[in-house]
Amino acid sequence: MGTSISSGVKSADALIATGRNRVNAITVLTDGTNSATLDVRDGTTVSGTIKITGKCVGASLINHIIFENPVLFENGIYGDVTGTGATYIIYFGG
Repeated sequence: MGTSISSGVKSADALIATGRNRVNAITVLTDGTNSATLDVRDGTTVSGTIKITGKCVGASLINHIIFENPVLFENGIYGDVTGTGATYIIYFGG
């Protein structure tokens, strides 16, 4: 099994990587009350094409999704998060 690079815990929209890459997994975390949504976009800004959407219900606290077949991104990896108190981690490359 290969390794991944972690984006670290992010609490706002962020450019994770530029250029061609792959996403191996994502983690979406809540504050325990409010739901969270993470759109992972192919590009370097929020205008990139959504390739992955991950959601977590508020009381669930965490939703971790591993992709058996990593998702290819051609132009960059951009995390777009919504939800009060929402945070996320994107695992990529490797």
